[in-house]
Amino acid sequence: MKNYLIGLLLLVALAASGQDKTSSYLIRAGKLFDSEAGIFKTGMVILVNNQKIEAVRAESELTEADRAGRQEVDLSGYAVLPGLIDCHTHLLYREELHPGNNVESMDMVKELTTEGDAYRAIYGAARARAYLEAGITAVQDLGNSGQYADMALRRAINEGLVPGPRMRCAGRGLSSTGGQLPGVIYKHQDLVADEYRVVKGPDDAVQAVRENITQGADVIKIYSNNTPNNTMLSVEEIKAIVGEAHRYGIRVTAHATDNRAVYNAVIGGVDGIEHGYSVDDTTFQLMARKGTIFVPTDGDSLIFTKYAQLEDPDDKNAPARVMGFRRYLGLRLRAALRAGVTVASGSDDYVDVKLPFAYLSKHTVIGYVESGVPVAKALQFATYNASKQLNWAGEVGVLKRGAFADILAVDGDLDTDIHAIMKVHFVMKGGQVVVQ
Repeated sequence: MKNYLIGLLLLVALAASGQDKTSSYLIRAGKLFDSEAGIFKTGMVILVNNQKIEAVRAESELTEADRAGRQEVDLSGYAVLPGLIDCHTHLLYREELHPGNNVESMDMVKELTTEGDAYRAIYGAARARAYLEAGITAVQDLGNSGQYADMALRRAINEGLVPGPRMRCAGRGLSSTGGQLPGVIYKHQDLVADEYRVVKGPDDAVQAVRENITQGADVIKIYSNNTPNNTMLSVEEIKAIVGEAHRYGIRVTAHATDNRAVYNAVIGGVDGIEHGYSVDDTTFQLMARKGTIFVPTDGDSLIFTKYAQLEDPDDKNAPARVMGFRRYLGLRLRAALRAGVTVASGSDDYVDVKLPFAYLSKHTVIGYVESGVPVAKALQFATYNASKQLNWAGEVGVLKRGAFADILAVDGDLDTDIHAIMKVHFVMKGGQVVVQ
C-alpha cells in the first residue's frame, strides 16, 4: 500500500510538471481598452513576461524578437481590457431578503450565531473563485468578515491554496457604539465586536488603527455614520484615524450614507467615500478639491428589481419605485461628475439576489451606464480609477508596461454595449491563464 501511494504521488507530480507552464505570451487584441485615456484602440498586441506586462504596442511594430519564445493568444475577435476591480466587496458575508424580514440586523446576527467562521470561509472561497473567473481580478474587501477572516482568505489566495482576485483587506470596520447591529440588547453587545471595532474617543481610535494594521489591514474602513443605528464617529475621531493610518501609508475609506456623514468624513481627511446616497453639491465640490474618491454602490435596474421581488413578490408598484430610484441615483452620480469628483466602482455585494456569484458586481458597472455615464468612462471607474482607490495605481487596472498581467476579454461590441462585460472569453491574472 505504501509503495502504491508513493507511485501515485510520483504520477501526480509528473502530470503537473507536464502541464503548460508558459508565462510568456503575445496577445492579439481586437479592441483594446486604454483605461488611462478612456478609449478603445485597434491593431494592438500585449506582450506578457511572467507576472507583468512587458509592452503594449501596435502589431505592425512587432519584431521577430518580440515573437520568439512566446505563446500566441488570438483575442482579435474580442474586446480586451484590464481585469476589472471592485472597490467595495464583502466576500465572507451574505444577507438574504425575504418578505417580513423588517429587522435589518437579523441576518448578520444569524450568521454570527448559527453559521460560524468555518462556513463563512468556504462561502468566501467559493465567491472569490467566481469573481476571478468573471474577470474581476482585484477587490477591496471592506469588513463584515468576522475576526479578520478576510486576511485569511487573502493569504490563501496569495499562497495558491484557492483561486481568487487580488485583495485589499480592511479587517473590522471602525465604528461608534453598536456597529450596524440595531436592536441587539446591551447584554449581547459582545456580538458587535465580532464584526466591528468600536471606537471610544480619539486616543482609542489611534489604537484601533494599530490593531488592524498589526493583523494585516492594508486599508482602514470607518463608519462615519453606522446606519441603521443612529450614532456617528466624531470629526476628531475621524481625524485621529486618518492621521495614524496615513503615518503607515494606508488609505482610509468611509461608509457614509447621508450628507452630514459624508461632509464629516471629508473634513476628517478620508481618502474615499462609500455609498453617499444623499450628498449636497457643495460637499461634492469639497470632495473634488480634496481629491476624495467617490464609490457609489448603486447597482442597476435588474439588481434593484431582484431586491424588490424578494422583499415583496406581490408589490405591483415595485417597477415604478425601482425606476424612480434609478433616476435619482443617476442625478446624484452626474452631480458628482460635474463637480469634478473621481468615481471608482464598488458593488457592496453581500445580498443574495439569487443570481450567480459576481453578477451583482458587474451589474454595478452596468448601472453607471444606466445613470447616463458613457461606456468608456464607466469602464474607467472599474479599472483606472479603482486602482487609485486600492492604492495600486500603475500596477492594476491598466494595460501598460510594468503592470500586472491581469487581462480580460469579453464580447467585441463592448465599446457600444456595456452588457458585453457579462460575456467572458478569457481571463488572465498575473500572467497565468484562468479562463480560456
